Amino acid sequence: MPEGSFLPQLSVSTQAFIRSAYGMLMMATLLQALPEARRFFVSERWGGYAKSSRDVDAVQNPVVMALLMAAWFVAVVLITIGRWSPWAALVNLALCRYFFIHMRWKGILRGMGAPGFMAYWTGLAVFLLEYTSRFAPDLLGVALLVLQVDLALIMLSAGVYKFTAGYPRNHGMELGLCNPMWGYWWKWYAARRPDSAVFWTMNQLAWGTEVVAAVLMLIPATRELGAVLLILSFLFILTQIRLGFLCEMVMLCGVLYVVPGGMLDGWIAAVAPAGAAALPAIAPAVATLNGILRVALWTYLALLPFAHAGLYYNFYGRRSLPQPIQRALERYTNLFGIIIWRVFSVDLVNFFIRVWREPREGGARVPVSRLGAWPRFNHVGEMICLTSLFTSLKYYPSNDAIFRERLLRYARTVPRAAGDRVVFEYVSVVRRQTHFDWVTVAHYVVDLDAATVTEQLVDKSFSPRAAHAVSPVHEGTLPGTYAPAGR
Repeated sequence: MPEGSFLPQLSVSTQAFIRSAYGMLMMATLLQALPEARRFFVSERWGGYAKSSRDVDAVQNPVVMALLMAAWFVAVVLITIGRWSPWAALVNLALCRYFFIHMRWKGILRGMGAPGFMAYWTGLAVFLLEYTSRFAPDLLGVALLVLQVDLALIMLSAGVYKFTAGYPRNHGMELGLCNPMWGYWWKWYAARRPDSAVFWTMNQLAWGTEVVAAVLMLIPATRELGAVLLILSFLFILTQIRLGFLCEMVMLCGVLYVVPGGMLDGWIAAVAPAGAAALPAIAPAVATLNGILRVALWTYLALLPFAHAGLYYNFYGRRSLPQPIQRALERYTNLFGIIIWRVFSVDLVNFFIRVWREPREGGARVPVSRLGAWPRFNHVGEMICLTSLFTSLKYYPSNDAIFRERLLRYARTVPRAAGDRVVFEYVSVVRRQTHFDWVTVAHYVVDLDAATVTEQLVDKSFSPRAAHAVSPVHEGTLPGTYAPAGR
């Protein structure tokens, strides 16, 4: 069977739409992050979130950061207007890869979580499409197939995790919707009964839609239908939950499945028509590079199911593979950012954090800022940062040093007067019979002068170190692996 006979295709106008739309979304992402850049993209040596080291400090310092941000903005503009787009897409991809994937386990920002990952993944898709369409047209279908399968498995991973983490039993969406850290309409949702049909329906749709859409996107005849289902589901989610531009990025990725000549393709062509680009002659060096790319794409596609299976074995089986294989799995999955998607699951959304400062000598606690306040406490990256700090109590309960080191690093970025202590109030979202309640569980008092963290439990019936009863979470070894501790 010829290689191209079963490969998906993308029309020129749809590809141009994806490129331009991604450029605009990345511009919005960078503009939203710009007020936070001194923390998001700088190491702790200069007051940022990244753990200081020689290589990190060489890149994430105020001078280099300013230059990189300038280059990033220029690249995004060029992507949007379609000028030198393969090279601009390559620059953008390199920066996304560094800040959102490479730094995932090296900074408390966690690579900006799922929004950062999707910015990187969509940037990779744009680069592959732009490069292959210009310099390797015979590989365009291969690249598109790899992207389609990869995205489908990402969505399948997210749906399967939600299924195993309580969504079928009505534990999931309702906690996030009632949580001021995440929900836009938390006041309205918090007043609803936990057994409301609204919550049950949302929970079933949340995991079911992702699984069904993923399966449809893996079947050639139903690819576009699965993508439409994905787009519509994330269109609703973006109206409910603070996720930065994650929803828009996922919706744009759904356009990768649009069939040339179909109804959706026609609509896109009417809105964003694009002429066919002239293809340059392929130099021998480029032909050699294309041969390497062909092997790399097919190899990645072949290994993708095994990579996900290895992560599932570590997480759900609670076992490590033989050490050489385990090390290879972790290096491979971390290289490409392949994870189990635990986005918006019960252990992440059943609490939120209030941040206070107080004089060491005694006196009233003063809120640093309220959740939802612009710019710092209204940015999804900040919510991910705070959440990740305290989920480390659940993920590594026997390794308190991870939590304390991260919390001290974050506390140093909190505005305070000399001698003030920083207090983190851990508030649990609790289901009552007729509504949802917020219960303070603990205070974590950080004395930066003494470099100490003191835990003050308020409600001893709840442990911040314990996973939710419906959660499959277990203690891990270290960040970057799903291998269980002690195995």
